Amino acid sequence: MIWRSELMLVPNREQHRPSEEEIEQMWQELEVVSIPLKDPAVDELLKQLRKTHQNGGAEFARFQLSPHPVLEWFGSRDLLNEINFFEQFVTLPSVMDGLSALEIETPLATSLDLTDDTSAFTLDGELGEILVFGGAYEEFQGTAKQAKDLGMKFCEALFQSRYDEIQMYISQEPWTEWFADVAWDVTWFGVDKRNSQIWVLCITDTD
Repeated sequence: MIWRSELMLVPNREQHRPSEEEIEQMWQELEVVSIPLKDPAVDELLKQLRKTHQNGGAEFARFQLSPHPVLEWFGSRDLLNEINFFEQFVTLPSVMDGLSALEIETPLATSLDLTDDTSAFTLDGELGEILVFGGAYEEFQGTAKQAKDLGMKFCEALFQSRYDEIQMYISQEPWTEWFADVAWDVTWFGVDKRNSQIWVLCITDTD
């Protein structure tokens, strides 16, 4: 099922801040389904990341969220991280299944320690840089421009040019056993506020 909601784009100033009880109730009511993104740009970026991070890898998944007033209140204000939303999100059965390679455990062994030190405006460059510098042993075989272009095409496939409609967070914590707990652990969470979707990109490697 695909839901459409644009209520996370603009805060409803007449809506009261949800209580702790309402936040807890949301987790009983919120529906989350995996919606794979079949796109050559996504496949190519993952392919190249898996080459440069050959002892680890790269995993990607996208999820649709049902409309919910609590989600909309915090999402429209870019405050989802304030209520530890993502720590609970990744332990939902549908998310654990969609990211099965990560073997997510519940409860999480460690906090995601998310920050907003990333942006839809800069994601293509961040991905290009990771490709160019590579993992523990392998570097990207193309040019820096080609690496940046792969990042740009990936972003275009995900959210076109809607940079201002995407709220992003980044973690460099090894929050599952899949991560090598060295220097190459990174996870991006992207919140598509127009479409009420969340996508996750994880990278790791080890020497």
